[in-house]
Amino acid sequence: MYQKSNENLIQRDLDGLNFKKRQELFKHAIKYSDFYKKKYAHLDFSNIELATNDDFLKIPPLTRDELRLNFEDIKSSNVNLNKCRKASTSGSTGPSVSVLHDKRHPETPIRWRILNWWGIEPWENQAFIYRFKKPLWERIANSIMWWPTKRVFLAAANPSSKQLATFVKTFNKIKPTLLQGYVDVVFEFALYLLDNKIKIHPPKMVWVTSAPLFEEQRQLMEKAFGAPVCDQYGNTEIMLIAAECPEQNGLHIMQDTVHIEFVDANNQPVPANTSGKVLLTDLTNFAFPLIRYEIGDEGKYLDRKCACGRSLPLMDNIKGRQSKQIVTPSGLQIKGEHLMAMFDGHMKLFREIQLQQQQDYSVCIFYVPRKAEKTGVEIDAMVHLLKQRARFEITVRHEKVEHVTRVGKKSPFIISDL
Repeated sequence: MYQKSNENLIQRDLDGLNFKKRQELFKHAIKYSDFYKKKYAHLDFSNIELATNDDFLKIPPLTRDELRLNFEDIKSSNVNLNKCRKASTSGSTGPSVSVLHDKRHPETPIRWRILNWWGIEPWENQAFIYRFKKPLWERIANSIMWWPTKRVFLAAANPSSKQLATFVKTFNKIKPTLLQGYVDVVFEFALYLLDNKIKIHPPKMVWVTSAPLFEEQRQLMEKAFGAPVCDQYGNTEIMLIAAECPEQNGLHIMQDTVHIEFVDANNQPVPANTSGKVLLTDLTNFAFPLIRYEIGDEGKYLDRKCACGRSLPLMDNIKGRQSKQIVTPSGLQIKGEHLMAMFDGHMKLFREIQLQQQQDYSVCIFYVPRKAEKTGVEIDAMVHLLKQRARFEITVRHEKVEHVTRVGKKSPFIISDL
């Protein structure tokens, strides 16, 4: 359980708390995880302890392949499985991996820390947009658990006009202070409101997850909902890593519950404001230790301080998976974050965009236009930008579709057949 006061510690004390937790996790992993006993057997630390941060930097990262192939050996032998919950990734950015979440340290307190920044209280009503309808038993259990708080849900996989109208009516009746959901489905609902000139009661904040956020998407959502949109960074493996406060000056890292590094090809730290590979260490999960986990993202620290006064350090928004990129025959790699930045000025006319690279290196930009919008100029410009960025080594075409490809519950920005 986190202490709210942690976010207001001076930086030196916050760093000290973070390192102490890394030391405890490292000792625990070597003692109780067969995988880490073997992986760290070559390390020459006195009494198998981390004395300094330089010692920590000598630890070899945990790769996704290692995680995928060693699930049973990574588990801690001293933790009752009744205290754990298994979670698996969707496979939208590569082969699916599974972890155990330590239920003794739930992510709920961190969630409420973030919502508290935005003035949202546990007893206030909330709204959620999911891609698929949740099972009846789960909806009943959720209603009982949160009673008397009112909650409204929308399953956004091809909802009917009646379902949308019912959701809007209930939304305006209960006036939720929070609207939460995947980026793509919340964006689709925002466009539905704008295209049909429908007004809803403004929540205090809209919280989007599970995919990178285009700035133009944020602007349109804020226009539709009359509320700020909060971007956050998290994943199946470690659910809440960083999130925006109302200043929206970068994402505050939850440094008391997670350690994040931005490193170079040799797994050494890069300077602030410089992009690097993301390595993650979950400081709360002793059931299934994740230490210097190379998840496949890329990002950077920000060296500025936030005007909100919180000492939690800042990072830039994650703009895509490093493991998914467009590749040319000569070996040029175009990362997802660069493509997002390149296309950001052209997204206002589209509901969804997805790039698929074929085995012959050609790329098709699949797009779902907004209602009654003329997208020819914009999509042609995006095709030209990609061709230019690829040094005209690949063929790029576009195709209008009703829906982009789903992988699990997500709509990946890039799909590669290479």
